[in-house]
Amino acid sequence: MKTSVETVSGVEKRVRVVIPADEVGRKMEEGYAEVRKAVPVRGFRKGKAPMSMVKRLFKEHVEGEVAERLIKDSIHEAVKENDLRVLSTPDFDGGKLKEGEEFAFTVTFEVMPEVAAADYKGLPVTKEKVEITDAKVDAALSGLRESFASYHTVEERGAAEGDLLEVNISSSAGGDAIDSGESSSLILGGGMPFGKNFEDALAGAKAGDRKTIEVEYPEEAPNKKYAGKKVTFDVTVNAIREKKLPEFDEEFAKNFTDVKDLNDLRSRMAERLRAEGDERSRRNAEEHIRNGLLEKNTFDVPHSLVDRQIVLMIEDTAKRMASQGIDLKKVNMDFDKMRERFAPGAERIVRVSLLLEAVARQESIDVPYSDIEAEMKAMAEAAQMSFEKVREIYGDEERLDALRTQLLERKTMAFLLENATVKEEVASE
Repeated sequence: MKTSVETVSGVEKRVRVVIPADEVGRKMEEGYAEVRKAVPVRGFRKGKAPMSMVKRLFKEHVEGEVAERLIKDSIHEAVKENDLRVLSTPDFDGGKLKEGEEFAFTVTFEVMPEVAAADYKGLPVTKEKVEITDAKVDAALSGLRESFASYHTVEERGAAEGDLLEVNISSSAGGDAIDSGESSSLILGGGMPFGKNFEDALAGAKAGDRKTIEVEYPEEAPNKKYAGKKVTFDVTVNAIREKKLPEFDEEFAKNFTDVKDLNDLRSRMAERLRAEGDERSRRNAEEHIRNGLLEKNTFDVPHSLVDRQIVLMIEDTAKRMASQGIDLKKVNMDFDKMRERFAPGAERIVRVSLLLEAVARQESIDVPYSDIEAEMKAMAEAAQMSFEKVREIYGDEERLDALRTQLLERKTMAFLLENATVKEEVASE
């Protein structure tokens, strides 16, 4: 058997194979012998049928089996000898195997590119310096207080800004019904989804009021069922509820486990803001590293890797929608459009991953099993699970490889940040 490997592109190889007629003949004889032993022929005990009859009855079957075996073996040999990392299903091009003739064919497939990262030290990074001021802490505590707000029914006055209105809404356009008596809870002054004119018309309304509101929507309105239409809303106000904020006192601090008093709550909020700021600063710095790597390194990317990443992104989107209570069976998901939308981001992810792998290889960065164990222990603690349970989850080789890759990329990114040219600036508000 003669094989040669041709480089089609940085991500594609073509293997040319020529198998001499005598080798084809030997493989055919082996195939006939296997069939003779395994397949019963009427009128003969298994393995006792005349070889001439076996050849006549099973010639086409054996030719197919031998061709498949020769193709598989030749690909395996070429891949092993040339240390290729095959990514796609081989594309076969060749004639049909025939007994007594040489068998020639080519197979083409995508391979992992041999990426050599360049200019990855000294990448420019702008690192945000996190400053936690009293004003930032006050704003965060104010938001926390808002999350504990309660609403109480009021009857003696009309609706004012900040009130929660419980309403029933019917809508129509040109005499055609759009919505029919849907119940909603709306915050006056909170940016109602029906637009400012709708909101203004409800100011001063009281429980029991019925209002007819007309709103003309532009063609580019976010809600497509109203876009470009003059919509009439029939609104019944069922109740008006006034927002009450809790007093910001020592009693309020008791809402939080392990918080001693207001001063302690304030200190913890400052710590949380600092941690969030540090995390945001780290993410921004890593994005600068990614941008720098991509700017300084260009190479071909295998379509199969990009396709796999797109599939992962679509699956992630579907899981996120399902977790939000969206019935995926009722959603008309246009997968072609999703693939088109995700393609640029998917290619970027693949490029960065290949570059990080290259840097790790060039700098001899690795992930010993002790690092993997430490990560599993951290996962177990965060999820309040036993270490044994987490280790069981990662007992699958594919999942373990994914975790190892994740940790390798994390260590490589840390190396690149340590060797970056860092400019520090105060984070914007």
